Amino acid sequence: MADLDDALFCEDLPTRDGARHRVAERAEPATIRALIAALDAPHKQTRKRAARLLGDMRPARVAAPLIATLDDAAAPARSRVAAARLLTALCPDGEPALARGLADPDPRVRRACATTAARPPALEAALADAAAEVVEHAASALEALGHRPAPVALAAAAASTPALLRLQAAADPASPTLIAAALAGDATALDHLADLDALRALLAGPHRVAGAHALARLGAADPAWVTDPDPRVRAAAARALGPEALLADPDPGVAWLAAQSARGAYTPARVAGRLAPHARLSAASARPPYGFQADDPLPDVERAPAALALCQPRFDINLGVAVRSAEAAGLREVYLIGNAELFRSPARGTDRLIPVHAVADAAALVRRAREEGYQLVAVQQTPDSVPYHTAVYPPRPLFVMGAEDRGVPPALRAAADLVVEIPLFGGIDSLNVAAAATTVLFHWRCHLGRPQRGAAS
Repeated sequence: MADLDDALFCEDLPTRDGARHRVAERAEPATIRALIAALDAPHKQTRKRAARLLGDMRPARVAAPLIATLDDAAAPARSRVAAARLLTALCPDGEPALARGLADPDPRVRRACATTAARPPALEAALADAAAEVVEHAASALEALGHRPAPVALAAAAASTPALLRLQAAADPASPTLIAAALAGDATALDHLADLDALRALLAGPHRVAGAHALARLGAADPAWVTDPDPRVRAAAARALGPEALLADPDPGVAWLAAQSARGAYTPARVAGRLAPHARLSAASARPPYGFQADDPLPDVERAPAALALCQPRFDINLGVAVRSAEAAGLREVYLIGNAELFRSPARGTDRLIPVHAVADAAALVRRAREEGYQLVAVQQTPDSVPYHTAVYPPRPLFVMGAEDRGVPPALRAAADLVVEIPLFGGIDSLNVAAAATTVLFHWRCHLGRPQRGAAS
């Protein structure tokens, strides 16, 4: 159980991170029982680490013990709440235990069970719960599921909450209660009102912009809005009608919307395409516990002739995030300079797909780059730096990111074949390493970095 102790209590981050991954991959029954017991530990830090470890495990390994915990009325309330949250994350397609948990005597447990992973009939019944927070969570879950409750369930609701009002709007957009709330300026009612007469009434008051856009969304835009003095109302006309007169509107936002509309950007078919599931959702990494696990088949990826090097003399979460970005951008490999310890958790298993090498120092990276045929591209603010989006990149770049506190070492700046920087427009002096790496890598890959024939392997 040494790994479990390290994963829960060790304050050395690399040691704890490594232990966490070993514990999650083995997922032994005795370890799972110990972790479930730790969900009610006295210290919040221990409880959080135990829950995170259980969340890293395959649902097939941990679902049954978590269900038993949720069903056990004698289990501590904190443990039952944590079990409900974990089951929601690990079993998003539905878990009957969550429906049973909606009858738990503790409202904290009922609230934790009122999620999209519970069954709609149980969520409908929860609308009558005496606790307003349970009603709100149940209504939000039904809304997210696209489930329209029966009128009797809505009528039995014990509390009026924003999510419940949205459900009522979906069930009856001409509800007198909803109309009255909208005319009184209630934000939720204004956002979801769909009664045409009530929306037209809004045009004469302080909420005319909201009324105009809602009418436009419902296909009831008024051509007279084209000449309205308020550009926000003309924007509603531009999106819904796209008249040629608005292509030259003095307001740039209105003119842009009119041009988009003229190109068919807002037709029902185009909008429906935004709602369809993306092909990437079928990837193994898109399923609980998310990321790539040890026994997942690794996809065959066409890699670009490029790499990333991270100068980091200390342990840092940004290393794992940057490795994830490098893999997502389709790079070939990653180098860690001066520190071989990688915080794996933020990498989400991408270190299984892309090689991560350790090099001793800047000189070692320069030698490796030359031997592998890379050209060094340092990302660093200097008087000689070129804005990253205007740079002429080499064919096989090895992007070098500096440490958070010291930047790219002088030896690497001098050896770099190109130095680029990210222009900043706010008051802060820099981005963090992972954000900067992601910005530069994806710009390069999308615009310039398609794999080339004859590239060095």
